[in-house]
Amino acid sequence: MSPLTELTEYILREIAVEHGKESLESDENLLSQGLIDSMGILKLVSFIESNFGIKVDNEDIVPENFETLNDMSRFVEKKKNK
Repeated sequence: MSPLTELTEYILREIAVEHGKESLESDENLLSQGLIDSMGILKLVSFIESNFGIKVDNEDIVPENFETLNDMSRFVEKKKNK
């Protein structure tokens, strides 16, 4: 399964459900919509580290890596290929 698919399924199951969202677009800005907040980012970091076997450093936790599903997927791919 691709990182984009796994991230989408996780966010829908664990975060979006609290906001009544049943679907997400890959280029939808989840931060500006308030769908993902600081606690959501912490959940995502934990999920990314455990699910993809990568270490998310403090300097990686910037809005540019977590705004959209596409951004998160690119970030995971970049970290996996290091």
